[in-house]
Amino acid sequence: MLQRTWSYLLYLYGAVLSALSPCSPPAPLPASGLDRDQFPRQYLGSWHFIAAAAATPAALETFAGTDSSVFHMGQSPQPQRLQLRAALRLKSGGCVPRSWIYLLNEENTDLATEGRPGMRTELFSSKCPDTIIVQETDRDYQRILLYSRTPHLADECIEDFRSQAYCLDMEEFLLLPRSQDTCQLQDS
Repeated sequence: MLQRTWSYLLYLYGAVLSALSPCSPPAPLPASGLDRDQFPRQYLGSWHFIAAAAATPAALETFAGTDSSVFHMGQSPQPQRLQLRAALRLKSGGCVPRSWIYLLNEENTDLATEGRPGMRTELFSSKCPDTIIVQETDRDYQRILLYSRTPHLADECIEDFRSQAYCLDMEEFLLLPRSQDTCQLQDS
């Protein structure tokens, strides 16, 4: 009897905490309802990197010198592969091109990065239109990144991203300044 009462009280306590908590972490894109004819087509094209969040400052260090960046996701000539090209504008004013290949997974929306076997990339939906949240997990870090079809995003969208990051215990936050013009993407 005492054990049953104790279990009930713990359950009730958990339910009250859940009801009072405003946290809602980002929702992964559902693989079950995914239209394979459309995925990943709706994510092709240009994206602007807006913000990042992580549990530790070290997970965001790679972005500290970046002012802005634009990415282009395109189909690869080979099946089940996506080509990603980037043009990073450094705070110093220089431009740095980057490129890599994502490998598609048949069962879900996770992406593997060619040449980085420990890297896992997951796609999450976002409340704001024309945005997406990407979670990168590697051996040494886990972080979420906010991308938008436009270079400047409404403050409400950035705050929503920040609160979702907080729900994942990612309190380190980096907003790219985007004070300079973006660099031009180079053809591959």
